[in-house]
This record gives sequence, structure tokens and C-alpha cells, in this order.
Amino acid sequence: MVIDRLPPYPGTRSGKNHPHFRMAAAMCLLFAVFSGVAAGEHPDKYYLRVAHGVASENDRLTVSSLGVVSLKHIMVGHVDIAYLDSDTDGQALTLDLGAGLAVKWYVTPYLLIGASLGYNRDKDDAIAAYFPEAGVVVDFTRTFGMTFSARRYYSLYEQDDSLFMLGLVFRK
Repeated sequence: MVIDRLPPYPGTRSGKNHPHFRMAAAMCLLFAVFSGVAAGEHPDKYYLRVAHGVASENDRLTVSSLGVVSLKHIMVGHVDIAYLDSDTDGQALTLDLGAGLAVKWYVTPYLLIGASLGYNRDKDDAIAAYFPEAGVVVDFTRTFGMTFSARRYYSLYEQDDSLFMLGLVFRK
């Protein structure tokens, strides 16, 4: 039985996976660097966050929230109670949950995926949305700091909304 040589993958030379191995090696190196920075002598951090955000395009949606942000090793999580005020859809109260990755350093950048579940009292209807969020937490002192983030709500009131959130964080 003779096994023929497989044809090369598109974009590679002579069927070798050099670009794929380089990409995998680069991803492993980045993971090692980020986990090495985050897994050092940094203790876990828990913050109380008060934040306010305004939609970026047309200012039709504002969000005010109160919640907890947790940073453990390279993970970030948050639980917020949010008040949404929309010019076209009325007022709503939601519970926002999110989890993702963070890099603890002098400032703490993070990426997370979240979900928002709530009730719109003006339309007497339940609402749900999901959002990716990218942000940063900055500690000014041992007990006080601020956070800045950008969210993109999907499936909220049958349209997508982008928000920029600015908040204060407090920790014990």
C-alpha cells in the first residue's frame, strides 16, 4: 500500500505548517507573559464600583450601575445592578453579570463577556441582552480608584447600543 503525499495547505510552502506553528507559539508566549505578570505577588482585589455611562452614537441610552468587581489571578468578574434610561424605550432595572480575563499591573486592563437581565417597567416587559466589555481599572490609592470601559449591548430593545462607562471604585 502506497500512501501519496498530501497536497499543501493554501498559503504554506510545501505542505508544512510553519505559519500555524508560529501562530501557536506566539499565542503560548503571550499567555505565558500575561499569566506571569498576573500571577505574581499581587493579592486578589475586590472593588465596590459606582459607574455611569452614555451611549456613544445618539445619547438615547444612559446606564447607572452599582456593583462589585473581583480580580483574581488573571480572571475578572462583576455583578452590577443597573438602571437603564432610554428616550424611546423607557426605564428599566437590570442585573448585569460578566466574566473575563484581566492583567494585574500598575493599571488593570480587562476583557469580558457579560449578560444583562431585567425588567422594563414602562413597557411592562422583561429584557435581556449580552455584551462584550473592554476596560481598565486604575488604583490611585490603596482604597480608591476609577474605571473606564466600553460596552456593546446586543439585543437590547431590538437594536445594538455602544456605551462608554466611567466609574469610581472603592476597596477595603
